[in-house]
Amino acid sequence: GREAARQGSRGMGPFSSTRPNPGKYEELKSDAQRILGVDAFEGAKFDFHKMLNQKLHVLHNIWLGGQQGVPPYIFGANFVDEERMTLTSHIDMGGRLTGRAIAQLTDSLNVKLQATAGPDSNSFKADGEYKGSSNYLHAYVQPMGGQNVAVGADFMQSLTENLAVGCEGVFARGAFFGGGAGARLSWGGKGENVATAKVGNLGASSVELAYSRKVSPKVGLATELAYYHGQNCTFGLGYEFALQRATFKGLIQSDTTCTAALEERISPGVSLLLTGMLNHKKKDYKFGVGIVIQNQL
Repeated sequence: GREAARQGSRGMGPFSSTRPNPGKYEELKSDAQRILGVDAFEGAKFDFHKMLNQKLHVLHNIWLGGQQGVPPYIFGANFVDEERMTLTSHIDMGGRLTGRAIAQLTDSLNVKLQATAGPDSNSFKADGEYKGSSNYLHAYVQPMGGQNVAVGADFMQSLTENLAVGCEGVFARGAFFGGGAGARLSWGGKGENVATAKVGNLGASSVELAYSRKVSPKVGLATELAYYHGQNCTFGLGYEFALQRATFKGLIQSDTTCTAALEERISPGVSLLLTGMLNHKKKDYKFGVGIVIQNQL
């Protein structure tokens, strides 16, 4: 009767209640970036994660012969209560302290505070996020030095089950600084094919196109084309193989840079990392090896 009619009305039209939450605007191309984001480092590193209890854990990060600007040692401590609050912090040997606090006020609303204090500079940023059934709103405030403050906001809305659109805008120094818009289209099953487009004029006018395809449960492909007005145009093709005990990622870019990373799970809680990057045109290369140990309770 009436209940069936109400359920039928909710499922009709492009703005039905079956529309999923689209996620954050800044994560518009996260499906492609998960494959294209190959973490290539130089030198040797050692990561040790120790869980003190179910909510508190500490980490030690040691770099040997790493790239310039990377501190040789970082200590961090994290407190994670998924229902209420998350606190993360780390400090390096240069005296730079970074902290972040995320408070889950309701099921839909959270507030995030970030601060960095160091010998040369300090920074602070406050974010607020609202997660609706079919939309996502994010706003932030960030001091720019002196009396200048940057205020920004972005919004994502699912129009149908497979199509979502969004926009962003930033105000700085009392005037409109720039903005942008984007869209994401998925088809062929959950996350099997995802195409995104993004345009904006934050800093420089740009157009970003990305596409990712889940070929099989173990194989993924992604590509990205980015054009920045008056600067350059870049293209990248990435691939990922998720094997039983290892994950291999590769990236080939239009500037002749080839990057690859292998994560081998040696045993429960222990992983071996091997990475490499080679730029044929510039004759530049770097290689890295790492060990990650996660000590569970």
